[in-house]
Amino acid sequence: MAWEIITVCLDPVDRREIDVALAAAMRPYDRDAPQHPDDEWGGRWDRYRIGWSARIPVVGGYEDDPRLVRGDSSEVMGRGYCDGGPRALLDLGAVRTAAAEAAGREWDEWQQMAAAFPPARPLVHFVESSAEPHDYFGRKAWQAYHSQPLLAAVANRYGFTTAPFQRIRNRGDDPVVSFGLSRVEFMALRAREALATDGLLTLSGEWLDPDLMGSSAPGLAGQLDNLRLRRDYRHFTDLYLMELPPDAMLLHVHIHC
Repeated sequence: MAWEIITVCLDPVDRREIDVALAAAMRPYDRDAPQHPDDEWGGRWDRYRIGWSARIPVVGGYEDDPRLVRGDSSEVMGRGYCDGGPRALLDLGAVRTAAAEAAGREWDEWQQMAAAFPPARPLVHFVESSAEPHDYFGRKAWQAYHSQPLLAAVANRYGFTTAPFQRIRNRGDDPVVSFGLSRVEFMALRAREALATDGLLTLSGEWLDPDLMGSSAPGLAGQLDNLRLRRDYRHFTDLYLMELPPDAMLLHVHIHC
């Protein structure tokens, strides 16, 4: 069991009715009262609360708007942040811009390191050439990938582990692939991923969870497919949230799952 942050989207609702509307949207996924008892994945949570982080920036000039939502247990981030509200009052563009600027700095640092070493091959190269393609952990492929001089230098500098069960650096991406993009492309990629949380509950009541979007491919190849599915989820979330109606409610909800 763990705590996660999900993004919940609600139709326009009076601020005083938020708790009721949220409870109705969350009810079908209550782990203790599943709609379909035989469905082991029917429940997603056993308790939840609005907020916890209050890290959604507010559009300038609306910091004290009563339609904004701030959870009682959220960290004090200042008037410029909240846990949700009408999409028009949430500065989602600022989240994307900050992610892009950070990505630019990260890209510069990677390129400076990479200039001192031979070009590295992506992980998929070692998976495809592995003699054990169905080994879930792909130990030999991981070892060959991490033994490349550039990746070894990254490990030394950042504590980048070779443990097979560890996620690849940069939110599940293969850094050799991601940093192989141009600076502009890499910044755009990170901007498109900045709005995604651990899950998304849409206006239509569909719960999207990247942990349940598994690949059927065996071995480490399946894990690589899962990384691509996670990226697809992040990009869909970005598109979905940016196109929400201005008066739709968007909330960050802390769930125990």
